[in-house]
Amino acid sequence: MDNEIRIYMNNRVVILTDKDNHFSANSYIFERSKELAKQLKRFEESEHERMYIIHTDINELFGHVARCFKYVEAAGGLVTRSDGRILFIKRLGKWDLPKGKANKGESLQETAIREVVEESGLKTPPKIVEELAHTYHTYHQDGHHILKHTAWYTMRYAGDDHLCPQYDEDITQAEWLPENQLHSVVENTYESIRQVLERFKV
Repeated sequence: MDNEIRIYMNNRVVILTDKDNHFSANSYIFERSKELAKQLKRFEESEHERMYIIHTDINELFGHVARCFKYVEAAGGLVTRSDGRILFIKRLGKWDLPKGKANKGESLQETAIREVVEESGLKTPPKIVEELAHTYHTYHQDGHHILKHTAWYTMRYAGDDHLCPQYDEDITQAEWLPENQLHSVVENTYESIRQVLERFKV
């Protein structure tokens, strides 16, 4: 894992770090799991935009944080064509990249390809080029507070299939957008998707 992990809660962020130079009015040095759950709940109900949680071992810290939620594994893809266009979908009025939860017994790579095909309507599966990024965000569903980890992969698509958005998943558009239109995506997307796009452009 990186030495900093960002967990998005709507438009706010919890930052897990092993650096002790982030002390502010909203920093917490991890000591006990029970207290950690209280701190996370307090942050969710506060007006703060970010909270730092500090611990010398990021892997250990993330494990404690994950146990405060129902943990879900997911995967998705940033798909490009030979002309440099990128596949985007629009879900619930916001630009997004195709992604979804892993099925039982499915690898994250298999999940990423399946979700791209299902959500965009492609008949020919794209090919994974490399691992791109990992993002984390929380949401409430059916009485559970969920922490979703999404593994992202860059993919290359070489076919000419017609795009068909998966309407029953609240997807209303699927488009190949040129890089010079990414500003319109960035202005109307989620923080976690901005993080993936920033990693892609590095």
